[in-house]
Amino acid sequence: MSEGTYRIRRSFIIPLGIDVLLLLFLLIVSLAYKGSGTEKIVLTVFAGLSLLIFLEAMNRSVSVSESGVALKKLLKSRELLWSDITHVGCLKVRSRVYILLTTKKGFHIISNAYDSFSTLVGEIIRHLDGGKIEIEAEAREQIENPTRNISDLVAVWVAAVVLLVIIYMKFTP
Repeated sequence: MSEGTYRIRRSFIIPLGIDVLLLLFLLIVSLAYKGSGTEKIVLTVFAGLSLLIFLEAMNRSVSVSESGVALKKLLKSRELLWSDITHVGCLKVRSRVYILLTTKKGFHIISNAYDSFSTLVGEIIRHLDGGKIEIEAEAREQIENPTRNISDLVAVWVAAVVLLVIIYMKFTP
């Protein structure tokens, strides 16, 4: 069986990248023209934090292979062998779903922000099914009835519109 790699949805990454570019543009405008000191500090902090969030989202991935699950983040990665996983749980909070992989040394969380989340959950459960691993029914339910999370997507697009309005107001007298 081939390895499957899952990344954060592009439908979230693209508007997040637009937000970062708009914040950086607003920061440059503020630094180049007559921006107040407070405005420059606030924009620098927001631009820096949003850039870090964007880089983190771009670098996150989950890879499922015959040997286990590899979780990659911005500055670290973790390999979970199938034999190390002792429990697969599921936590639903409104439209967000988190798959909890409990191991002998702790637990790891995979959210439904990943593309093809139901396929990802299906691959994990397929590899663990039949063993002595406890798999919660809610986790199995995500294969056939995945919970869609559009609140984050709406939030980043609203942020882009707000930033465009701020930029417009900055250039109009």
